[in-house]
Amino acid sequence: MDAGKLTHLITIQKKTVTQDDELNPIETWADWKTPWAEPLNETSREVYRLKTENPEVTRVFRIRYLVGITAYQRIKFGGDYYEIIGKPINEGERNASLLITCKGVT
Repeated sequence: MDAGKLTHLITIQKKTVTQDDELNPIETWADWKTPWAEPLNETSREVYRLKTENPEVTRVFRIRYLVGITAYQRIKFGGDYYEIIGKPINEGERNASLLITCKGVT
């Protein structure tokens, strides 16, 4: 992994449940971690391979290795939100970087 390519901040958010004044449950998103990331472009080898395995993939992010990322979270990048698809991929099983596959949320 080339750390010089991690030039964009993303925010990983977790779903939380709170209650309104009438004690009704409300699902909201809370910021969890804000790592530096490399948003991979459409023409990269990794994105092509991941899209052939799962056509839902619309965006792939590379970050430093981080424990605790699950498919029950989402990523905020700029003004866009992306649902995490599946378990992040530990590149080369070296605990150095993760590939996070996502699909856009409307």
